[in-house]
Amino acid sequence: MRPRILGLCLAALVAAGCRKVSAPPAATAPRVPKGDVLWFVDPSAAADPTLDGALQRIGAAAVLIPGGTLGSAAGPKAFTAAPSPPRPVGQAAVVLVLSADDALAASLSGGPGPEAEGLAGAVTPAVSREASSGEFGRVAGIHLDFPFTARSAARYAALVTKLRGGLPAGTFVSISIRSMPTSPDERKAVAPLFAAADALVAFVFGTGPRVDPIEVDALGRPWWAAYDMRTVGQIEKSGEPGAAVPERLVEPLSGSPRFQFENDLTINDASVSAFTLTARAPVQQDGLSLAPGDRIVFRLPSVSEMLFQLGSNLAGKKHVLGRAVLFGGKNEGERVFEVAALEDVLLGRSLAPVLDVRVQPAGRNAVTVDLSNRAHHATVPSRVDNWVEVDLSPAHPADVQIGGFDRYEVYDGGGHAVTPGRAASVRLFETLIAPLETVNPARIVARGALPKVCCRYRVHAVSAAGPEVASDWIEPPPPPTPPPVPTKAAPAARRGRP
Repeated sequence: MRPRILGLCLAALVAAGCRKVSAPPAATAPRVPKGDVLWFVDPSAAADPTLDGALQRIGAAAVLIPGGTLGSAAGPKAFTAAPSPPRPVGQAAVVLVLSADDALAASLSGGPGPEAEGLAGAVTPAVSREASSGEFGRVAGIHLDFPFTARSAARYAALVTKLRGGLPAGTFVSISIRSMPTSPDERKAVAPLFAAADALVAFVFGTGPRVDPIEVDALGRPWWAAYDMRTVGQIEKSGEPGAAVPERLVEPLSGSPRFQFENDLTINDASVSAFTLTARAPVQQDGLSLAPGDRIVFRLPSVSEMLFQLGSNLAGKKHVLGRAVLFGGKNEGERVFEVAALEDVLLGRSLAPVLDVRVQPAGRNAVTVDLSNRAHHATVPSRVDNWVEVDLSPAHPADVQIGGFDRYEVYDGGGHAVTPGRAASVRLFETLIAPLETVNPARIVARGALPKVCCRYRVHAVSAAGPEVASDWIEPPPPPTPPPVPTKAAPAARRGRP
C-alpha cells in the first residue's frame, strides 16, 4: 500500500512539473499590543509636548484617541471623522476610537441594532484613510465604544466582522464592555460578539457602570481593565438632570462664594466621592446659567480606591493585557487626576501634594500669604481639611483680604474660634487644591505690633490619594545679618617740605 501511495505522489509531482506547491498565504493576524494603554477623549490631548516622554516612562503600549462618530443611517454620511490631533502621537501605537451618535446608541441599547453591511461600507474607507494619512501616528487598531444588549449583539458582531475584513491587514478591532448580561440566554446571545472582537476593554473602575473583572477574564478573550479617571459634573434644575459641566470647572466652582458647598455622604460606593454646589444667587459663569437653588453635582473617582484596584483587578487574571486609563480634558490643566499623577503611581513616587507657603511682610502692619502646590496631585474637596494658618501674635487681625482663598476663620492662642478682636491667628481655607495650583495671595492687616520675625505658620491638607499632609508650626527664617560697614582708614599725615 505504501509503495502505491508513494508512486501516486511522485506522479503528481511530475505532472506538476516538479514544482514545489506552497499553501496560500494566510491573512495577517491582528497583533493586539500587550501592556497599559492611555485613552484620551479629546484629540487635542495628543498635542501635549510632555506626552511622548510620559508614554515612554510609563511604558504605554498604545494610545486611544477619537477617530470619529458613526450613525445608524447607511451610506457615506453615516460616518463623521474626528479632527486629526494637532500633531501625531510619537512612538506609541495609536488606536482610533469610534463612538455612536444618539440614534445608533438607541438602536444598540433598545433594539436589534443596525444593518452591518451599510455601516461597515461607510466606516472602513474613512478609517483606512485616517490610518494611512500619518496624521494620527502609527495606527494599530480600531476601538468601538458602543453600547449593546443581548438583542443587538448579533448585528453588532456582524459589524465587527465586516470591519475586520475591510481594514488594513494587521489592524485589530476591540470593543467596550460596561455591563454584562445576567441570564444564561443573554450570555449565550452576546458570546458571538465577544468572539468577533480581537480584544475587549472592560470598565472596572470609575463613576459610571462597571463590570466584574473575574467575570470578564472568564470569557477567555484578551482584555484591558479600564479605569475612568474623569470627574463628572451635571446641572440639576428642580431635581431634574440637565447639561454636563466640564471637569476643568471643578476647582474654580468648588470654592466660589456664589455656591453653597456640601459633601455628599449618601453614596455607598468606595470608588466614588461626590459633592454638590447649590447656587445662592443667579450665576452666569463659564458658560453656565443657573438660578438660585439650582445645583451642580460633581462625582469624582476615588484615587485611594483606584490605587488598590490597580493591582487587585489584575491579580490572577490569565487573559488581561493591562490597564486602560481614561483621561478627559485637552491638557493636564483641565484634569483633576493627571497623566503625570498616573506616572507617579506606576513608578512608585510620592502621591502627596507639595504645599509651598510663603508669609511675607507687606508694610508696617500687614503680611501676605502665598500658597502653591508643586506636585501633580490634588487634595480631596473639603471645606474644613485644606488650610494655611498664620500666627500674628502678639498682634491681632484687623482685616483679612482672602485673595484666591475660599474663606477664613480666626483663632486665639489656644486654637479656639473667637472674634477677630481676640484672635491671634488666621486660618485660610482652600476647598480643593488642584495639581500645580497657585492661589492668589491673601493680605492680612494686623492691629498692634507684629512679631519682629514674622510670621510662623502651619499647613494641613488631605491628599486625594489618602494620606494627610500636616506640619507643626514653621518658624520664619531669621532676617539676614547685615554685612559690616567698612570703616574708612584715617588719612596719612602729610610730610612737610624739607
